Amino acid sequence: MPIPTKNIDETNEEFIERCMADDTMVEEYEDDQRLAICSLQLEEERALEDINTKPTQEMADEAAQGLEWREEFGRGGTEVGVARARDIKNRVNLSIRTIKRMFSYLSRHEVDKEGQGFYKGDEGYPSAGRIAWALWGGDPGFAWTKRKIEEIGKEEKYIDMKNKEIRTIDVQDLELRMDGDNPVVVGYGAVFNSMSNDLGGFREFIGSEAFEGRLEDDVRFLINHDGMPLARTTNGTLRLSVDERGLKYEAKLNPNVSTSRDLMELLKDGTINQSSFAFIVEDDSWEMKDGMNVRTINKVSRLYDVSAVTYPAYNEASSSVALRSMEEWQEKEEAKKLEESLEAEKLEGIKEEEDLKQRSLNEMRLKILKNKY
Repeated sequence: MPIPTKNIDETNEEFIERCMADDTMVEEYEDDQRLAICSLQLEEERALEDINTKPTQEMADEAAQGLEWREEFGRGGTEVGVARARDIKNRVNLSIRTIKRMFSYLSRHEVDKEGQGFYKGDEGYPSAGRIAWALWGGDPGFAWTKRKIEEIGKEEKYIDMKNKEIRTIDVQDLELRMDGDNPVVVGYGAVFNSMSNDLGGFREFIGSEAFEGRLEDDVRFLINHDGMPLARTTNGTLRLSVDERGLKYEAKLNPNVSTSRDLMELLKDGTINQSSFAFIVEDDSWEMKDGMNVRTINKVSRLYDVSAVTYPAYNEASSSVALRSMEEWQEKEEAKKLEESLEAEKLEGIKEEEDLKQRSLNEMRLKILKNKY
């Protein structure tokens, strides 16, 4: 099911209202789930809106020259190139997708600059390749798209942070030990093969190999996934390991840090007794069990932190990231069922046709036998 996207002339409030009222979204998701998905969609689009996508005057001049050449010489470029040149000439804000296409085109055809007729003084100047190059913004356009691709990459990396999910396990056995003068918090950030609570339309397992390759990540030990780190893998104060139970951590605290001392006291009296971890999923799988959608996290691509927490995330609404994954799975399942149904109908049709042929043959044999005797 496609998620609604924001129209150019639509305000953020209007988009959220339209997205929330979308018939398919209403049918598929509860109010809180729908709001989470619509908000994430808006955030992703808004992050890229901050990029200035208006072509430069140098690009406009180059595109105008390309259009003049094409009309004069009757060669160079395609209708797509002409349309692109008109947008550039008029300095219309280009879409992110268009900028990527421009960069791809100019990268592929840069080699044409070495061909005959590309430079003044060459025979046949301007060549068809030179005219096409101008239509797409020429050298100024190539330099501009390179810069924009870098900006887009940075923003898309930011958007990737929006894929971060947080889960809190319901294991209340954080330990506080001493390593000389240093207190050490020992606990599990994640437990394998343990069914979560309802996360807002689905439940979740963490596979036993989910953290393979992640123990060397730059991971922090935090309180409620926020604030300054109290321990960190890169300096050896946070140690991660995996055993049969799950992802285990040992965080050596600095007693000279006031936040560490506060945490020690809260751990001692049991005020804080749960762990959580923040991550990005690389691979997951879905299935239906007892009428409930069940997600298995097979592999984590990034582990951000493990935290001592005051509120369990498993008892709250799930992240829209997981809901997106569930939606994709549901779409694939529907497509698979449709394909299976069509295949079954096809086989049934073939079978009926074969049966019909067989009946016709039997009738012919019967007629022959009657005529014979």
